[in-house]
Amino acid sequence: MNTNVYRMAVVALASLLGATLATGQARPASVPAQKIVFVRADPFLGVRATEIITDMDSNSGAFAGRHAGPQFEATARANAKTDEIALMNPDGSGVVELHVNGSDPALSPDGTRIAYCSIREDVYSQIYVMKADGTDPKRLTTFNTGDACGPVWSHDGKKIAFHAFALTSPRRNPQIWVMDADGSNQKRIVDHGIDPTWSPNDREIAFASDRDRVFQIYVMNADGSNAHRITKNKGEDSNPAWAPDGGAIAFSSETEGDRRGLFIVGPDGSEQRRLAFSKHQDFCFPAWSLDGKYVAFTALDRLGSQGVVVGEEKPRCEMWSGQYQIFTFDREGNVRRLTDAKLMAKHPSYGLVAAAH
Repeated sequence: MNTNVYRMAVVALASLLGATLATGQARPASVPAQKIVFVRADPFLGVRATEIITDMDSNSGAFAGRHAGPQFEATARANAKTDEIALMNPDGSGVVELHVNGSDPALSPDGTRIAYCSIREDVYSQIYVMKADGTDPKRLTTFNTGDACGPVWSHDGKKIAFHAFALTSPRRNPQIWVMDADGSNQKRIVDHGIDPTWSPNDREIAFASDRDRVFQIYVMNADGSNAHRITKNKGEDSNPAWAPDGGAIAFSSETEGDRRGLFIVGPDGSEQRRLAFSKHQDFCFPAWSLDGKYVAFTALDRLGSQGVVVGEEKPRCEMWSGQYQIFTFDREGNVRRLTDAKLMAKHPSYGLVAAAH
């Protein structure tokens, strides 16, 4: 990756957000430690021949069979049932696997619980909450029409927003729902929405929607009213993440060559800027550190043909398969890789953990 590109982009980000990326004061020892909760991805990796050669008997000329030619391509087949949730320090050290199968994890504001989705008990994924050490899982949703996933806590810890598909085969009409933290009072607030993220004051929710034929970023009131589009790009926009100071929203956007890069935009749609891009990888699932000093993201190397279902109403970042790694960058443009080929990780999210792990 080109560090100079990151440096220029992050300097622009710091200029836009000001205090968002300012270095915070030292944390008192009694305050819970900041962690990254993430998905330890475990797709099946392999190779397959792209050429099949027919064998003929040299004497009779009769058909004698077929064998793979010398041309191969890498392959990857995702399996959500084998993905596991883990914690690590913000520098990538101290990885702790919680031995819980699931995806889209998010730490509660008080650091005691993790919301996530899993297909452990149903044909569709459902929303669960467990303790931060991976124990005492509790199922919160019972949707029978399609997957429920993408849980995010409100900053006061009282609510969880998520998306659930109203139709399946292929999955269509993801709806954004809000419920109390214990799973009660579930309420659908908008159709054709995915990837919700709360504003810092919990008054608004940003989300991605393809209601205008291509996924773009929208903002609405927390009750679902006044939904309005803030990005107007030709390519697909998804995975919004609201900055801690409320000054910007980071998101993934289709750029040159169908690759996904990272962008930021003001909550009112102003001052959109490209933050990071690679010609060889997709950058997805941006996440802000709690003090706004770092942005973590997933870098994806696509492998082989992608199993994208025609008609499925999901952004490509939610569908691509391949090799996943987690990176961070800071205001100086320093880029750091947090995970390695053995770990294979995606979908980072920052939070506090109340107890040591």
